[in-house]
Amino acid sequence: MADRLAGDLERHFQRSRWQADSDLVFAHPATGNVLDASKLRKRFRAALVRAGAPPMTFHELRHTFGTQMAAAGAPLRAIQEWMGHADASTTEIYAHYAPDPTGGAAFAERAFRVAAPPAEPARLPGF
Repeated sequence: MADRLAGDLERHFQRSRWQADSDLVFAHPATGNVLDASKLRKRFRAALVRAGAPPMTFHELRHTFGTQMAAAGAPLRAIQEWMGHADASTTEIYAHYAPDPTGGAAFAERAFRVAAPPAEPARLPGF
């Protein structure tokens, strides 16, 4: 877990009335029960609008996390653990977003580069 997220969750925990080990992390503030899903989605959509972000679902937000982590070069094994995928093949969908660690694309570019046409020889005037 990123340090920033751990800090945010700790501050959230310290502000909550619900601090027992068996309590929910995000609970109804008055009852400690599960939040109403439709109200949560409505608040999420409003937060996206305030942030100037495009409309998306919670699942799309999760997919964005995996995609961004892969693009940043995070190992797929780490992404698998963070996302809770039991099978590594599930995480493989993010592999094509990852940078090429071998630099293979650069090698292929050099190997198959089209050579520039040779320059025409200078001509003497009158010839």
